[in-house]
Amino acid sequence: MPDRSDSEPVSTVRAFIAANLDPDLKAVLAKAQDRLKAARADVGWVRPENLHLTLKFLGQVERNRMSAIGEAIAAAASGCGPIRLVFQGLGAFPRPREARIVWIGLSHGTEALAALQARIEAGLESIGFAREARPFTAHLTLGRVRGPARREQLARALAEAPAEALGEMVLDRIELMKSNLSAGGARYSILQSFPLV
Repeated sequence: MPDRSDSEPVSTVRAFIAANLDPDLKAVLAKAQDRLKAARADVGWVRPENLHLTLKFLGQVERNRMSAIGEAIAAAASGCGPIRLVFQGLGAFPRPREARIVWIGLSHGTEALAALQARIEAGLESIGFAREARPFTAHLTLGRVRGPARREQLARALAEAPAEALGEMVLDRIELMKSNLSAGGARYSILQSFPLV
């Protein structure tokens, strides 16, 4: 087979590294999302099947780099061990009344998750990926605010949300994910899975 000429496009994948959730937990968190939807704010809500914790967004990545990325993630996951995550607290970045991102926080597992994320950052930096400029804040994105309509009602719904834990799980693996963007929204698929051992 002839060598690829420089004029041929390089095949890429839109990729990220995620902590995926148990299906039962997704269903529970979707109910919390439904309570916020009642505010009827202009929010693009994440579909329940897409709920996850992003550990590192990679963007468009050449397919021929996937092997090295997988090795870096496997090394980061090794020796980490499973992490108990407790989801608790609803909020918005930067603030509820100026919300751009609506999220669920964690009340347990944040330090272990941050340590894992730092290992991922270090491993990927060694193969040419820039570190995130912002410090890692463990959160699960529920929706992205598209406009100011009914933002005050959304802020009120966040303030009135129950304070108790919404659900928990034991995270025993992380995944390299592929994101396909379409008019119907993003579709995610798992490229590789890495046990936390």
